[in-house]
Amino acid sequence: MLMTASRQKAGSVFHLGLDLGLRRNPTALALVEDVTRPTGKFDYVYYTHVMETVLVLRNLQRLPLETPYAELPGYLERYLEGLARRGPVHLVVDATGVGLPVVELLQLAQLPARLKPVVITGGESVGQLPHAASVPRSMLLQNLRVVLETGGLRIPSGLRLLRELKQELRALGDPKSRTPDDMAFALALAVWSARPQPVVGERSVALPVHLGGPKPRLPV
Repeated sequence: MLMTASRQKAGSVFHLGLDLGLRRNPTALALVEDVTRPTGKFDYVYYTHVMETVLVLRNLQRLPLETPYAELPGYLERYLEGLARRGPVHLVVDATGVGLPVVELLQLAQLPARLKPVVITGGESVGQLPHAASVPRSMLLQNLRVVLETGGLRIPSGLRLLRELKQELRALGDPKSRTPDDMAFALALAVWSARPQPVVGERSVALPVHLGGPKPRLPV
């Protein structure tokens, strides 16, 4: 949560992470709302209301296994229809491997969202490709871990699929785990869009990502 004494207007920006599934893992979506709202406090130095920005996980979804990629534009169009009327939407798509053709399909669909393709790499620095941003897997997970462990993401206790998400987060980083990671990566993409920590060319921090070790403190 960030607090500022500014003339920011109250409102929301939505970040929808899309992790593309294969035959064994479903396609998953995670919707994070970046809310700017008044705290009820007043700053008499700047003579303005004190505002706060809060990230809230609003929705998790898994599509049925083997859902054809060609059906995604229509599904997302229906999903985004009402959402786009509430605030700007950033659609963050894993463009790694088979993701690039899907990104092209989504571009042709002209969805009511800003499309942000991300190629997940095994490298050490963030970069920019002709068609997408490139982000190391370690940075993506490190960013998610930092936001979770600092209480930067609020997660409603009654959220659908929350138990499954917790299982995925605890299994990340364990090479022997067979737990799916589709929702965890959809969430990591959405959080990266909302709160990107590094900048282009910055190397990953030395601290290893052990999301499978000490369990992240999930706010509920």
